[in-house]
Amino acid sequence: MSAPFLSIGNGGVYLTVHAQPGAKQAALRGLYGDAIKIAVKEAPEAGKANKAIEAFVAKSLGVPKSSVSVTSGQTSRSKRLFLEGDVDLLVASVGRWVSSV
Repeated sequence: MSAPFLSIGNGGVYLTVHAQPGAKQAALRGLYGDAIKIAVKEAPEAGKANKAIEAFVAKSLGVPKSSVSVTSGQTSRSKRLFLEGDVDLLVASVGRWVSSV
């Protein structure tokens, strides 16, 4: 799968995310430029929205929460997440998830 929001890293994949904190419900909203847009209920204060995004991505992809982390953009709507695990499985899972929107 070739997608602008997905890149291969050492031991996992990176996702480029556009965050929408303070939404009515957590959801994958589709593409936003070269990122995927993820809405979460939590406010962008004290890292709450980041933790919610990590948990939402982990649950949506069926991976442990501990394998998903925000690596950049902690205080920005534009974020980069690292998903640790089998690259081929993660690429396939992300592809199915994003195409379901």
